[in-house]
Amino acid sequence: MARLGRQIDHFEQVIIESIRADFSSDKRYRYTLQMEFRPDLLNPDRDETTTVLLKNPSSADEKRADSTIRKVETFVYRRFPKTRFLNIYNIFAFRATDAIELHQLMKENTKATGVGAENDRFLKELLQETDNLIAAWGGPSGIDKKIYAERISEVQTLMSKGHSGLVYQVVGAKPTTEPLHGLMWGYEYELKEYNI
Repeated sequence: MARLGRQIDHFEQVIIESIRADFSSDKRYRYTLQMEFRPDLLNPDRDETTTVLLKNPSSADEKRADSTIRKVETFVYRRFPKTRFLNIYNIFAFRATDAIELHQLMKENTKATGVGAENDRFLKELLQETDNLIAAWGGPSGIDKKIYAERISEVQTLMSKGHSGLVYQVVGAKPTTEPLHGLMWGYEYELKEYNI
């Protein structure tokens, strides 16, 4: 098992009892993390679903978040006022706080060991039910660039086949080659279209 980072509380507007995580039987892979936001007075008609595509999961689960998940929960709640359901998905399902460990796993085995056996199936399901889709996997962070580019291409193909609406990315002050990772989002950063 790779090293997993510190856990923190989920965002206060998430209904903890609603959180569902899809793990592999050995808990080495997390395929999805899904949750529901509390209704609020300013936006009582929240009814949309937003899906965020990150790099790889760390320590977050049904009870506790990690820094990335907490940032994403808070950002989506604030910037997508119609969102009631939030889905978190990772283009690589192997759980590791440090992407170098993901790289090492794939170097010693195959890319498929980092992606996870059921990962594409879960993405196809999420794409069918989402209203808003946000690309947020960031740069390779030590993962082999060729493997990383191949995986992004696979995910983009699934996105283009399974989602007909806009795809967003969060853009900060500095340009990035890949969509800005969710941990790096500033609450006032721009939302722009991500071209697949």
